Amino acid sequence: MSLPVLPTDIFIIVFKYIGLKEVLTLRTTCKYFLQITQSKGVWRDLLKTEVLQKNIPIPRLGGRHLESLTTKELEQCVSDALSLRRNWTSGSPVPVHRLSLRTADQLHTQIVSLAFLPSPDRRWLISLSLQSGDGQRVFTLQCWDIVNSDCIAQRRLEDFRGFRINTISSPAAAIALRSSNGLEILGIDFSASDPGSGFVTNHILDVDESLHIFSASTLLTKGGDNRLFLRTIENPTSPVELRNPIHIEHKELIDALITDQYVVVARTTELEFYPLAPFRAGSLINVIEPLTSHTWQWRVDSVSMAFQPSWEGSASPAINILVRYASLFPWPVNALHHYVLPCDGTYNPSREIDALNKPYLPDAVSIRTFASPIRLFARWDMVLGSYGTALWIDSHTEEYFDHSAEGQRLAGTLFTTVDQDAAVAHDPNFTSASMVYQVREDDGWIRIAIQEEEGRIALGTSAAEIVIFQYI
Repeated sequence: MSLPVLPTDIFIIVFKYIGLKEVLTLRTTCKYFLQITQSKGVWRDLLKTEVLQKNIPIPRLGGRHLESLTTKELEQCVSDALSLRRNWTSGSPVPVHRLSLRTADQLHTQIVSLAFLPSPDRRWLISLSLQSGDGQRVFTLQCWDIVNSDCIAQRRLEDFRGFRINTISSPAAAIALRSSNGLEILGIDFSASDPGSGFVTNHILDVDESLHIFSASTLLTKGGDNRLFLRTIENPTSPVELRNPIHIEHKELIDALITDQYVVVARTTELEFYPLAPFRAGSLINVIEPLTSHTWQWRVDSVSMAFQPSWEGSASPAINILVRYASLFPWPVNALHHYVLPCDGTYNPSREIDALNKPYLPDAVSIRTFASPIRLFARWDMVLGSYGTALWIDSHTEEYFDHSAEGQRLAGTLFTTVDQDAAVAHDPNFTSASMVYQVREDDGWIRIAIQEEEGRIALGTSAAEIVIFQYI
């Protein structure tokens, strides 16, 4: 007597709750289960529960939308995402591929800035190299096609005063470049036959201020007295100052996050939150003051901030903050600190942000600390990715090189999502071990960039070389 078989729709619902491992096991038991596990609905649900809801990036999408993928492609997405996550978060992640890009043949040239360009196809890397010698300093800005290992845009900069990459994908306004001419807004012609014409000047703004953040069409600049100004490409002559009235002298800016509704500013002494409703509405105001201000324990040397990943697309997710203090006593310079700016549970996103309706609590909460010693005058760098990966270069190499006077370690950790209650209750003295991605026997690494979506880490060296490690 044969046992009754449940309808296929019922099995698809059941497969939602049993997990990937069990689905793969069931498909080997009989043809009936094999056919069910080849259903698009099964893999759409598994992608949601095993990958998206756990805030795991999906590599190799190439700009495709998930809704357009076939069943086989959805299954491959699940496999690729989980394979990358296992390697990426192991104690010693193993690169699957290694790519080397040579930015220059000249002596005395080094990489001084490195970042992946935000784009749907995730294949572009921006580098800035510096050639020094004979009393001259010449910078070269380049855009690299990682897939084909080609430089597709290049500009030599003899009058260079800084640049920023747009944090939002925008081919027509990818880079803001400051020179004696003001601020140039550069687009990139990805199909240019000559790299010399790859960067295209689309706007020139008459702004003589240091450039700090470029997000969509908004620019955050700093005057000579550390005063901060917000302006847009469309209306650059009407800036709004971000001013904290508690300071007679303006404190130095280190990092900032800009959205349509607010700005979070990290200075050497404070973390400040500014509402932007008047600025976005075009109100005739000259100054915006912070709604909240958090004071750091010591003076801060470096900060990197990123929103915590949110698969549901929260309008104001909690903010991860990676901090290195500048004080030498009691030795916080030899440690990195993970803070979280928690969400305010009373915030109503349908209302305008004001003193009674704020998306975040006023104080950043200390979550954990990581050992990260740096020898005196040694090179180091750090970066925080959009999916919670913190990476840094430090001098913690004694266990590898027998107490050598030189040597570097590329280390990292994954910041898991921390909710408000967990953040408030967390022990600030909690320490955590880090993952070790690479080690080097000299101090040749200068800059680091991360692209979590594709499992890539790029390192710029003092010998004008870019090395890209791929972990899937």
